[in-house]
Amino acid sequence: MTRLYDWYLHAGDAYRDHLQQQQQLFVQAFYVDLQAAFNMARAGKASLDFGPFNGVQVSSYGYQLQRCRLEVDGRLKAQVAVRAGLGPQRVSNQIVNLVLRRWANTWLISDIVYGGDRKSGSSWSLQPLLDQLLDSEGEVLLTPSFRVVVNRRCPEGAVVCDRVSYLGVDRQSGASLRLMGKTLHVTCADGVTPCRFLGYEFRHGAYLYMVWEDGRLEVSRSVTILLAEQGEWQR
Repeated sequence: MTRLYDWYLHAGDAYRDHLQQQQQLFVQAFYVDLQAAFNMARAGKASLDFGPFNGVQVSSYGYQLQRCRLEVDGRLKAQVAVRAGLGPQRVSNQIVNLVLRRWANTWLISDIVYGGDRKSGSSWSLQPLLDQLLDSEGEVLLTPSFRVVVNRRCPEGAVVCDRVSYLGVDRQSGASLRLMGKTLHVTCADGVTPCRFLGYEFRHGAYLYMVWEDGRLEVSRSVTILLAEQGEWQR
């Protein structure tokens, strides 16, 4: 934690451009999402309107690691008080909790939770905000009944991706469903290398959601197809 925040304070406002210097401190999926959010900001698109390492819209001038606590689910939560404000003499402590998961022989940051100190009963985390933000960057499929947003959330250049997000919205009721799935490919002659791209697969309990490359949306349970609609990709 001290390594991350020493780097963060030294980098100043340029930390968003150099996050790759600290990539090894993060769970890959969380790093990819955070980097994607920073890339959106550089492209002039919707972005986080606060600093993810202090939880506010002002600069940081110091920090103190207050405590680490092992949660019942096996995660480690490190609480940091970040001194942030409009200037070095106008600061207050912002409570930031780094959530870490055990990975091989080390702990990696998997989310950031803001607030939740003894004086504040409320807290909120970064990952759901990244989910909402990245939904706007995905491919959009319109069918007669649904608007589906699919986003490959894997490192840039990856052919096969096992972290694809699905956001389906009922165009009549507005009800939504968010899932995580993977890409589907026909394998080459060697039986291993992915060749032709087929589409995406998402599972929701006993239900299988298929979004095909040609724009078909299918929902099935077991071998029974419950919904099949032809849509158009909005490209």
